[in-house]
Amino acid sequence: MKTALSVFLCILVFELTGRADPLIACSATIICMKQTVYYSYKKGIDRLIGTLLGGGIGLIFLLIKNRLLEVLPTASVVAALGIFVVIYLCNLVNKSDAIVISSIVFLAIIVGADGKSPYLYAFDRVIDTVIGIVIAVAVNRLIYPMKNDNPPHHTLQ
Repeated sequence: MKTALSVFLCILVFELTGRADPLIACSATIICMKQTVYYSYKKGIDRLIGTLLGGGIGLIFLLIKNRLLEVLPTASVVAALGIFVVIYLCNLVNKSDAIVISSIVFLAIIVGADGKSPYLYAFDRVIDTVIGIVIAVAVNRLIYPMKNDNPPHHTLQ
């Protein structure tokens, strides 16, 4: 129920604000909706880091793609190299949980930016993802939050 409400709110926000496409925001809200607010928040932070990483790498590779497209037969090489870099960097900074959203944001930028300003398009995709994350955490916090929503305690063994 909370996931469906979050998707509804994402699409509604996009309709009311005139933003173009709520797909990325809806994807982020589905990914971030967890059983507790704590885990939604934790997942949201990972997704935010992944979004910024995917957005930054996406912008760099979009600029490269726009310059090298005459040399490369298709954009597939640029996309594959970018995904490799995104996954490598997520693992390098110990954020493997952010690989999925980082890759989605990267591909949304690389594939969807035809004829648009690379900087504005990358910024918009990052904002779209942040909207989805914020909505997921807010809905999870406000709608039927679990009574025991504390972070797990670790014991030394």
